[in-house]
Amino acid sequence: MIERDGVRAVFFDAGYTLLCMDPPQTTVFLRVCADLGIAIDAARLEAAIRYANELLAPKPRERVRVPFSQSSIDAFWTAYHRAVLQACARDAGAADRGEVVYERFTRAIAWRVYDDVRPLLRDLRARGLVLGVISNWTGDLDDVLSRTGLRDAFDVVLDSARFGYEKPHPEIFAEAVRSAAVAPADALHVGDSIEHDVEGASGFGMRAVLIDRANRHAAFARAPRIDDLARLRDHL
Repeated sequence: MIERDGVRAVFFDAGYTLLCMDPPQTTVFLRVCADLGIAIDAARLEAAIRYANELLAPKPRERVRVPFSQSSIDAFWTAYHRAVLQACARDAGAADRGEVVYERFTRAIAWRVYDDVRPLLRDLRARGLVLGVISNWTGDLDDVLSRTGLRDAFDVVLDSARFGYEKPHPEIFAEAVRSAAVAPADALHVGDSIEHDVEGASGFGMRAVLIDRANRHAAFARAPRIDDLARLRDHL
C-alpha cells in the first residue's frame, strides 16, 4: 500500500474523467447522420457503439512505437464510424460513408469540463502537487485543454498519439513520472477505464483510482472507486 503522504504527483485521464462530449456522442452522431440522410436504427445505436469501442481496447504490449500522423488518426476513426454504421444503419451500404460521417462528427463535437474538475485542481495545486494528464487522445489534446481553459492547470500533458505509446503500456506512465520528476510510488493516476487507467498505472507501480461516474463498475474492488472527483481528496 502506498502511503498517502507519499503522493507528490496526480495524473488524470482526459475523456470522461476531466471532459465529456457536450452534447453526448449519440446525439451528435444521430444529428450528423440525419443531415447526411443516413437512416439509423436508434434502438441499436448503444450496442453499435459498444461494438465499435472494441477498437479502443488495449493493444498488445509489444506494440511498436509509431510517430504521430494525422492520416493514421483519420484512418482509425473512419474505421470506428464504419463499424458503428455497420451495426446500426438501416442501409447496409451506409458503412461506406464512414469517412464523411467521421469528418462531420469531428467538426460537430464540443467538450465540456465536469463541474467537479476545477475546484479539485485548484485544491491540488494549493497543496503543491505536480499535476498531469495521461490520455489515449488523438493528437489535439493540447488544443482541447486550451479551449476548455484547463491547459495551464497541468505541468505534464501526454497524448498517446503524439508520444507513440498508449495506456496501459508502461512507457507512457514512465514518461509521465520522468517528466514530473517523481518516483512511480509517489504518483497517483485517476481515470475511467479499468484496463487502461487502473491496471496500467498499478502495473507500473503507481497508485490508481477509478472514476466511475455512472456506477458501471459497482463490483470493482481492486482499487479505490469514486463517483465524483471531489472524493479523490479522500485518497491523497
